[in-house]
Amino acid sequence: MKNNQNKTFFWALVFIAGGGLFLMRNFGMLDFDVPLKLISWRLIPLIVGINALLRKDYINGIIAISVAVIFYIPDFLTPVEKTQYYNLWPLLLVGVGLTILAKYMFPQQFDNYRTQLQAEDRNYVSESNIMAGSSSKFVTKDFTGGKVSCVMGGSELNLTEADLQNNATLRVFIMMGGMEMRIPKEWNVKLDVFPIMGGVEDKITKFPENVVDKSKVLVISGYVIMGGIEIKRV
Repeated sequence: MKNNQNKTFFWALVFIAGGGLFLMRNFGMLDFDVPLKLISWRLIPLIVGINALLRKDYINGIIAISVAVIFYIPDFLTPVEKTQYYNLWPLLLVGVGLTILAKYMFPQQFDNYRTQLQAEDRNYVSESNIMAGSSSKFVTKDFTGGKVSCVMGGSELNLTEADLQNNATLRVFIMMGGMEMRIPKEWNVKLDVFPIMGGVEDKITKFPENVVDKSKVLVISGYVIMGGIEIKRV
């Protein structure tokens, strides 16, 4: 709940400050011009990335800001420079490779949930999909949550044979991608997700309300940007 309040407070300040500045400019109290090329969908990952950095979520913050910067750069180049810039696209492959290598060499920097016991029991999830996809099934009886990041990629989690630890939390960062979760129908899912041109669908309405076990709580928190999360109950 506290995280949700912090995010709400941050976005409220962003909109209030932006609206106030433009109102003052419209009434001649401030004199500044904003290039139209700056006002686009690319502001969304930029602001989300800054917010993630403020919350000390450095990996997802850097990813979001990088996406915004990559798509902003061509607007400030000449036609010849744009051609040269587009020729640099193989660097994306290099970046993906470096990310995979860094995750392999420094796992503690990418996953705060990893311990030797958890690695053996597989009672957590840690996935980073960049222009890729993954599919995982868990049978642990002590699922603790974890972290899933999807940038232009997807993830499938099958938890139908798993059971929850108290206060299990799954942190998600979905940008131009999606995640599908299959869970037991009695789990009590609490959503603390901030969607931006995206959404989260929990198909709990297929089952009577009395099947939900209030003691089995899974908290899903994070961001969904131009993507979606689908929760299927079986």
